Amino acid sequence: EQHIRRERATSNICSNQALNALAATVYLSWLGKEGIQEVAEQCVQKAAYLADRISGVEGFSLSWKAPFFNEFAVKCPVDADKVVKALEQKKILAGYPLGHAYPELKDHLLIAVTEKRTKSEMDDLVAGLEGLA
Repeated sequence: EQHIRRERATSNICSNQALNALAATVYLSWLGKEGIQEVAEQCVQKAAYLADRISGVEGFSLSWKAPFFNEFAVKCPVDADKVVKALEQKKILAGYPLGHAYPELKDHLLIAVTEKRTKSEMDDLVAGLEGLA
């Protein structure tokens, strides 16, 4: 089926979805019940740490005062696309500019934190934001 145009292909797309589902299943079974709880706790704690640090940067604030698990939105003093591009030059992935999906939120950035992020990486993100304020 490799000769079929991408927009009309179905089986390769399906097998890619199945591969993602298999990878997730293997990861979750490897973690086990206690491991899943540990990952969830790390996500919550790290996201809270980063949200608190970013809130302390002049010009940046949490977009909403609602509970969150591992992702939250930040209101930026400039267009979020500019923030992402500036931090990309420092090899820092800042997040997703919400203006791409919601034009009225062009100065908001969605940030996700997982168990994989280190304190050093989060501190680097905050330092990068401080340079933009």
